[in-house]
Amino acid sequence: MPRGKAKASANASSAQYNAAVERALTILELLASKGALGVGEVAKELGLAKSTAHRLLETLRKKHFVEQIESLEKYSIGLKSIEVGMYGLRNWNLVDIAAPYLKQLAADLNETAFLAVYDQGEIVYLYKAEGNQAVSTNAQLGTRKPIHCTSLGKAIVANFHIEEVDRVLEEKGMKKFTDRTITDKQTFFEELSKVRQQGFSMDHGEVEEGLTCFAVPVFNYTGKAIAAISIAGPSERMMAKQDQVIDALKNVNNYVSIRLGYVPAMRSSV
Repeated sequence: MPRGKAKASANASSAQYNAAVERALTILELLASKGALGVGEVAKELGLAKSTAHRLLETLRKKHFVEQIESLEKYSIGLKSIEVGMYGLRNWNLVDIAAPYLKQLAADLNETAFLAVYDQGEIVYLYKAEGNQAVSTNAQLGTRKPIHCTSLGKAIVANFHIEEVDRVLEEKGMKKFTDRTITDKQTFFEELSKVRQQGFSMDHGEVEEGLTCFAVPVFNYTGKAIAAISIAGPSERMMAKQDQVIDALKNVNNYVSIRLGYVPAMRSSV
């Protein structure tokens, strides 16, 4: 075969392969969004011939990316698709995902943004971004702080079962840091109820006098609160722009949680 014809043939084969892959992925997206569908329904939705839709569905079925519901004569998402998605989510690094959003948050509000996770009854600071007017705090990366007096801790454990929170408070205690620190369990439980209702938490000088923090939880693909993002700054300045801070935090929480596979309609507790 002449060289030019061989190249044209290879390009045509590559184009056909790419088209088939694109169609197969589009079928997976369709089944994921609409649930089980028959061959005719898939063909109609994607503008394909029924024979083409059937061939693609059968190829995906053999690889376990879709499964056939014989009693309904329909196809649905298979276990292999779910496994691939879950592996991808597990391999995403929380800090890598959240860092750009925290940097923008700190820059927009000119304060300090934090990312923390829950570990063994405490929060652990993983990342910090500072705005132009950010003030120094005693919260350093890698350090641990209690759940009962930090906005980050409250944001996370407000989504836990009350028995788990009670166990942590019994084990860790409720040390008083300032006159504003909550040291009574019942008062703390009431505080967590308020956090759940309003979607954000607050530390108004409970750890450091004159420092106020607002925080929101971050949810993963199971609907579990695995981390929290906060904005901290001088109390007078933070209270003056409270609504702006809370709106910005909720937007960031939404972006980061969705990147972690969270579906807003779902929610679970540990």
